[in-house]
Amino acid sequence: MALLVLVFLCIMTSRHANRLISSSQVKRQQHYVTHPELHPEFIAEQQQLETTPLSLTTSDGLHLYALYKASHNGAVIILSHGYKMDCGEMIPIAALLAKHGYGVLLLDQRGHGHSDGELISFGYHEWRDLEAAMDFLHQQIDDPIVGLFGNSMGGALALCYAARDQRIAAVVAQSPYASIAHSINKGVRRFSDLPPFPFAPLIHHFAQRKLGFNTASVAPINTIVTISPRPIMLMMGGQDRHVEPDGAFQLRQAAGNNAQLWYEPHLSHVEFFQKLPLAFEQKIISFYNEHLLNFSQTKQL
Repeated sequence: MALLVLVFLCIMTSRHANRLISSSQVKRQQHYVTHPELHPEFIAEQQQLETTPLSLTTSDGLHLYALYKASHNGAVIILSHGYKMDCGEMIPIAALLAKHGYGVLLLDQRGHGHSDGELISFGYHEWRDLEAAMDFLHQQIDDPIVGLFGNSMGGALALCYAARDQRIAAVVAQSPYASIAHSINKGVRRFSDLPPFPFAPLIHHFAQRKLGFNTASVAPINTIVTISPRPIMLMMGGQDRHVEPDGAFQLRQAAGNNAQLWYEPHLSHVEFFQKLPLAFEQKIISFYNEHLLNFSQTKQL
């Protein structure tokens, strides 16, 4: 009997692990047919954000959908969406940045939205997507000043990519996880409706086997120190039901003196712009103005 239960658990968790890392391109496109109001270009139009659609090609040959608006102040922000979202999620924030003169580049990560791919690897391959965005900006602008802004998984990706690419001048990460292993209990409950025990560790195990790597290799907690001395802003709500809020404190400690943490105990996942729009505008624009515009002026001297 115990053996049958174990076999059942393994089969069930293996299937959930496959759902966790898989994203059907056909279903994604059908979603825009049935819900045209969710298409990023429609949302951009509603937000009065005039962007140009792009197709970026990654170093491993995938084609990525992106939206671009040129800078009026000399700096550009690349925005990265969350897990199983698309760049439409980031358009309200991009519109705010553009209002203050920043260029914005929003892209659908591989396996999301209009972009190629059906595998989600939580940064193991997605770093090439941000690399393609950076390469595009360097083709458009002579020595661009670039910052990152990421939501949730996109925030974790932004932190890991900034550690890899010294061309990134500053990073904002809203509701990032410290590591997948650290937040797997909440993630499993949110995306599968299963209780954390015994399913979370089993789903994590099978997901790693299917992906072919240890998720510790894409954990921001293990790479964030490398970003120093470039500035980081971490944003976390104490009521987050997707990732463990205390991970933000661990990230802040690991990052060193170049990082600051904006913590709001009453907020949930990526709620800062929605719930605190005035404070969001003041803090985020001040952060980028200080670290990107001043950096741009310093380079010109």
